[in-house]
Amino acid sequence: MKKASTAMSSTLRCLKVLEFLAAEPFELSFTDIAAQLDIPKASAHRLCTTLIEANLIVQEPASRRYMLSSHALWIGSGYLRHSAVYRAAFFPMQHLAQQVPGSVQLGVLDEDNVLFIHSVGFSGAQHAFADVGLRRPLNATASGKIFLTCMPAGELKRIMSKCCEKYTSNTITSLARMKTEIAQVKKMQYARNVEELLPGYWVLAAGVAGQGSIPAAAISVTLPREELTAVKEAVFSRLVKEAARKASLQLGHAGISGG
Repeated sequence: MKKASTAMSSTLRCLKVLEFLAAEPFELSFTDIAAQLDIPKASAHRLCTTLIEANLIVQEPASRRYMLSSHALWIGSGYLRHSAVYRAAFFPMQHLAQQVPGSVQLGVLDEDNVLFIHSVGFSGAQHAFADVGLRRPLNATASGKIFLTCMPAGELKRIMSKCCEKYTSNTITSLARMKTEIAQVKKMQYARNVEELLPGYWVLAAGVAGQGSIPAAAISVTLPREELTAVKEAVFSRLVKEAARKASLQLGHAGISGG
């Protein structure tokens, strides 16, 4: 049993190395990896050797630092190739991006974060662009509020208890404020984020219906702050909700009511 436990520990550590390399700065030395895993350097070197043999990481010759390989991308992109919500939202997002002066994102719930799995933007629009694979906190994103709105009270309380980082002065970090925000989301049937994560930008999001109470995804549009007017918000929110409704129908579900 002890050997099996050791083998499992090594396997999990290999997977943790892949997670480390998926986040900034996207490349690490085996000394960095050893420090993050709190293991001897020799052990970290063995893990890296195993991952190189599996063609999941590569080592840059000049710096001797490790990074994910293109083969790792192929494995990870299997999620998208098998994702029904990605296919359902693809064309509604394309159409939406042609109608707004900003970028359009598709986000799914990933543990206690929003994971962006698709992003569309056209040249000429001055906007923030969410890279595929980017993860952001639920409380600081319009898409995250879509998921929070549909969660049980206990789950909302648990998540908000961990949300202490203030990305801007507008970031919501208290449970009371988030409950007020959620009430607005239910009333408007979309979520908004005004410079709560990135200064200079505002975001609108609507939920794509899934089989359960939690949305399958959220479609959002990121716009420059100067585009924020009551009239434009009314127009853009309608377009975002329509894109989410079309994606929901493609999945075989009706649109989300009340959020």
